Amino acid sequence: MFVKEHISLHYTAVPGQPWPALEQAWLPRLPAAKRAGIARLREACDRNATLLGIALLGSALQAAGVAFDPGAIEFRPRAKPVLAGAPDFSIAHAASLVGCALASGGRVGFDLEALDAVAPARLRLALDAAEQRRLARGELTATTAWVMKEAVLKAAGRGLAALARVRLHGEAATLDGVTFHLVPVALAATHVAWLALDRQPLALGVVRREPEEFAPLP
Repeated sequence: MFVKEHISLHYTAVPGQPWPALEQAWLPRLPAAKRAGIARLREACDRNATLLGIALLGSALQAAGVAFDPGAIEFRPRAKPVLAGAPDFSIAHAASLVGCALASGGRVGFDLEALDAVAPARLRLALDAAEQRRLARGELTATTAWVMKEAVLKAAGRGLAALARVRLHGEAATLDGVTFHLVPVALAATHVAWLALDRQPLALGVVRREPEEFAPLP
């Protein structure tokens, strides 16, 4: 019997105020280098978003019946984190939202941005002629193109240096000869969100979590 691959996406709002209870609950469970990196973040919303992304990974793994040890996450420079023995996952946050996508098999990339976060000039060197024409005709916005390409990079485990080599073809994209399927996700009217996957077909489950599920709010 053929079984569809399943993608689960857990997301939540990001409080902007300092949140000591969240830091007390999650920072001690992370590798030392990651703790130090979070401590260097000056804005409370950035610290909250980073920790909530890890907490959402835990909730997605728990729903999938997979054990979760935050201290075992490998945070790699210029690449998405990995967790040995766990399904592929991808975390993204922008403005007031953070989400974590978990794949039952294969590779997944997830990205989101606020609607007008990306100016066309920022993508000047990252779009080919066909993509530029789609942008000019209004078939594609700069933010959507950026988010699609970022999702592909995350699925492929690549950094921003490869952004210009991602080619968009409707609801698919290619990077260095590898095809990724693109799936839009409606999380909020204020954001653009896309998944990139290296296989089809799939079932997608979206779960909204409340921030206070992970630590008492201030």
